[in-house]
Amino acid sequence: METFKKFEDIKILSEKISNIFKQNELLKMAINTSHEGIAILNEKGEYIYLNEAHAEMFGYSVDELIGKTWQILYKEKDVEYFINKVFPIIEQNGKWSGKYVGYAKNGNPVNEEVYLTSLPNGGLVCTCRVDICKPCNK
Repeated sequence: METFKKFEDIKILSEKISNIFKQNELLKMAINTSHEGIAILNEKGEYIYLNEAHAEMFGYSVDELIGKTWQILYKEKDVEYFINKVFPIIEQNGKWSGKYVGYAKNGNPVNEEVYLTSLPNGGLVCTCRVDICKPCNK
């Protein structure tokens, strides 16, 4: 009887692990097929995961941005703005959204809508899309 119980416990655990893997694959599929740019940054602000839409907005490949910081997409004055104005809001509210101008690999401005959400580990989730309606005002 004891052996049967252990077998059943192992079977239940195996099914739970299988479901977790399936959910993980669905989440990755959803992120990778999204038209919006989606990125996950670690506590140092480095890209640890992003979809092609995010990279392509700025003329990069995913591999070119992995391990780089978000600062590669902005001018120095914009980096200071985020550090001094936006990040304190995220610390207080857990999120921030707004329109901003980033810069593509070729130097062209990218008008974007940006949504930043803090993660418990100190990282960020960044969702963004090109704002084609009008130039962004800070």
